[in-house]
Amino acid sequence: MQSPRNGTGWLAANLDGDTLSAWEMAGSKAGPAQVLRLQDSHPPALAAALRQVLGGTPRPVLLGGTALAAPHPAPVRPAELHVAKTVLDGMPVHVLPGLSQAAPCGLMQGPVAAVSGFLRLNPDWDGVICLPGMVTHWVQVSAREAVSFQSALTAQLAQVSIQGMALEAAGAWDRAVLAEAVADGIAKPEQLAARLASVQAAAALRQMPDEAARAQIWGHLLGAELAAARPYWLGQNLTLIADPSLQAFYTAALGAQALPVTLADPGRMTLQGLIGAWPG
Repeated sequence: MQSPRNGTGWLAANLDGDTLSAWEMAGSKAGPAQVLRLQDSHPPALAAALRQVLGGTPRPVLLGGTALAAPHPAPVRPAELHVAKTVLDGMPVHVLPGLSQAAPCGLMQGPVAAVSGFLRLNPDWDGVICLPGMVTHWVQVSAREAVSFQSALTAQLAQVSIQGMALEAAGAWDRAVLAEAVADGIAKPEQLAARLASVQAAAALRQMPDEAARAQIWGHLLGAELAAARPYWLGQNLTLIADPSLQAFYTAALGAQALPVTLADPGRMTLQGLIGAWPG
């Protein structure tokens, strides 16, 4: 693990959606990850969460995953992004910027640290990094550069669909049913809305077990996402950086297409990206 240049204590933090992950740093050592769920990510709430982690002891803060600094347009080398200085609700912070893209219009914030960390650990790797989340990003990497990216709202749509059918979001799901729905979604992505309506009707009429309904919802949505992202995964080296719950859905969907996938730990990649960006 790369150590901060001045060896002093500091806080590495990253916001991804409503989740703030933070590590107290001392030289080359990181303390245990502290994870906070925020009610909102507006500056006052974010600053309050950082102060909570700091526990009243002032330390320099490096923060990723926010709009506090202007995003850098792709293509760019994520490991070489310049950290900006700003003030968050009266608190001075160093900010790791996100990435933007003109066409198709895109914005990536929370996962940027993980992309940077992966490329710091694997500098000669070329291929595509898939980063599932409330917004999923497919990032094309070549010569240490994020060349382009494509995003999808699959997890948000799945969450809304599951809640609308009064299903438990964290319940079991049928892997074989998901694989079949993925194949259908890839073959006929234009049928997505109709397929989801059919699942809703079957669930309401109790003609489909909850496990199958969850699998079909995720499968049809992932199939449509994979159809749209085909240029990003077809014939490419593929790395998946995802929390366990989403990793399970994506590995099942990609595995059903016989796609070899390398798994990387999101916490480790994020921390490594923040350490590499630390300007202290």
